[in-house]
Amino acid sequence: MNIIFYGARQAGVFCLLTLLALRENVVCVIPNDNFVKTIAKKFNLEIFEPNSINDKNSIKYIKNLNPDVLICCHGREILNENILNIPRFGCINLHPCLYKYKGANPIRRLLRDEETRASVGVHYMIKEVDKGETITENFVNIKGCKTEEEVYNKLYLYYSITLIDALKKIKSK
Repeated sequence: MNIIFYGARQAGVFCLLTLLALRENVVCVIPNDNFVKTIAKKFNLEIFEPNSINDKNSIKYIKNLNPDVLICCHGREILNENILNIPRFGCINLHPCLYKYKGANPIRRLLRDEETRASVGVHYMIKEVDKGETITENFVNIKGCKTEEEVYNKLYLYYSITLIDALKKIKSK
């Protein structure tokens, strides 16, 4: 599969490294920070850094890569329909606590509500933010976690596991 990876932060690094460990064909990385950009450079991956992923030049560039899937993990922009309709199998997003906390700052809200479980989910991206069909979601006990950092430290492994599960399901279609 031809994969475009769009992401940032430590979770993005985990996902990109997972794709590389699986020997997936990452045709391009669109980094939103130096964490993901540094990994992409180390592995000599093609890097594309547009002003906006949704501008006309980006759309043309992405179409020319003929992607099967675009994987987003902590991307900064909401993808418009012109991008969402390009990949053969669609665009997917990794999201913490998708089961209950769609949108921004899910871990902060999870801690505020004193939840004792967190998750990483993968869903198909559609025009409405975080409303696409859930492909898979994995849960972990976070009892005793008091900070966002503590929760994310428990979730990083689950970003990899959940991405692997989602790719298996997408490939089996």
